[in-house]
Amino acid sequence: MPIVYRCKVCGFIIDVFPYVGYNSYGVPTPSELMSQHGGLCPRCGHRLTKPSLDDIIVKPNGMRELLEVIEEARRTMKVGFRRLEPLLEELRRKYSLAPRIPEALPAAQEGLSEAVNAA
Repeated sequence: MPIVYRCKVCGFIIDVFPYVGYNSYGVPTPSELMSQHGGLCPRCGHRLTKPSLDDIIVKPNGMRELLEVIEEARRTMKVGFRRLEPLLEELRRKYSLAPRIPEALPAAQEGLSEAVNAA
């Protein structure tokens, strides 16, 4: 199960730890991440704090959700994502999962189904 650290205010992904054994250092603590970023969210500048029990969300997920989180991290983390790029390629190969379909596509499909029905 991946561990995703997000800013409480803007939801920015601060770090992703995809699975146990991902690296030899283990899961980073909130204190370590706060120290790495100077105690501030890189996106909104809000002060980072340690999570309370109410802040921690545990939910079942699979490879699709992990890929979605890593894709989001790639779009937003920029430099910090370099270490996740090989994992993203490995997951795509291993599970033959394509990137998520853009939301604009269903609108195009609606137009296609209307054209098929009219024919």
